[in-house]
Amino acid sequence: MPAFNHIAFNCANPSAQEAFYTKHFGFKRSRTFHRGEPGEFFMLKLGSVRLELFPTDPAKTAGIKGGEQPVGFKHLALDVPQLEPYLEALRADGIQPDSIIELPELLPGFRIVFFRDPEGNIIELMEGYRDEE
Repeated sequence: MPAFNHIAFNCANPSAQEAFYTKHFGFKRSRTFHRGEPGEFFMLKLGSVRLELFPTDPAKTAGIKGGEQPVGFKHLALDVPQLEPYLEALRADGIQPDSIIELPELLPGFRIVFFRDPEGNIIELMEGYRDEE
């Protein structure tokens, strides 16, 4: 049976993206491809989830930010035990999350919040989510 492997991001600054996901969510580099060569890229891993970070051509991406696509990528969601500590750490680094959305009508104790990573990708933090039985 197939298994999920990774989500890939084109990054204006892969090292800064790596530092962000490592600091705030505990991702760790799990593999480097073409180490030390032009076009080096790498995988970050958290549990069974991997993010693959590719460098982009700065001349082609100046001023462009990531985010929701009309078709395709919408956002990346992460489960967290409690939203507030993550939000405090993000704010301390100058990232302004949206307001917390309380969703008890969908699932008791379910709360979410959205924000953008340093390159504009939409990230959702989820507290209290669980699958249906």
